Amino acid sequence: MKLKTAMTYRFIYQLKSLGIFYLYFVLFTLIFPAMAIFVAGGTLSSQSDLMFPAIIFAFIVALIGIQTDFKFFIQNGMNRLHILLTNILTNFVISNIIALTMLLFYQVFKSIALANFHYMFLLIDQYNPKHPILYYGFLLSFIFFATTLGALCGLFFDRFSTVVRLIIGAGVILLPFLFGTIFTSLSHAARQEVATALGHLIGISDKGLNAIPLLMTILVLTVINIIIIYLMNHRRELRRIS
Repeated sequence: MKLKTAMTYRFIYQLKSLGIFYLYFVLFTLIFPAMAIFVAGGTLSSQSDLMFPAIIFAFIVALIGIQTDFKFFIQNGMNRLHILLTNILTNFVISNIIALTMLLFYQVFKSIALANFHYMFLLIDQYNPKHPILYYGFLLSFIFFATTLGALCGLFFDRFSTVVRLIIGAGVILLPFLFGTIFTSLSHAARQEVATALGHLIGISDKGLNAIPLLMTILVLTVINIIIIYLMNHRRELRRIS
């Protein structure tokens, strides 16, 4: 199977999944709340974050795709590198489509100006990026990061046995406790320096919130995820579909 054919196959699958997602999205963010408001006589209001559902969907699609696509493409003669490129490129394209359509939903809902409905991109609106391109890039970076994280988790579940998964999972869960223990053992000045450094990474400073540092942090984490995905996929076991 050629790279172009594989990308077309995966892209069609993603578009079908996206259609199902939008059906549920409209039901749970518009139709069902509208029914509840109608039953309540218009006394209720609905607030919906448009960013979180998009991130969850992107994560799930990438997690499932990295597992099922590998088996299917290997059966059809593709090598690991082309499978990885297919996955990353189609995830990036679908991330752009999700970001554009969610912004379109937002503008449509905003133009209708329904009194009882309030839609937002909660995290992005907190940083309030001024330029439209920066706003779009902010949304896209989070969605694409979610796809790389989903692909990484999918590889993790596919590569390792249950025992290894439990051990690594327990280590990940314990990391915050380890960090908290180390952090509390530091001096007051050291804790202040650590808190300031972490704040700078996510754009928090005395001057307020800045979108650029957080955007750069997300991009760096995305690149790290892609590198880990490449390394894990490079030695991935070849298992054909029976």
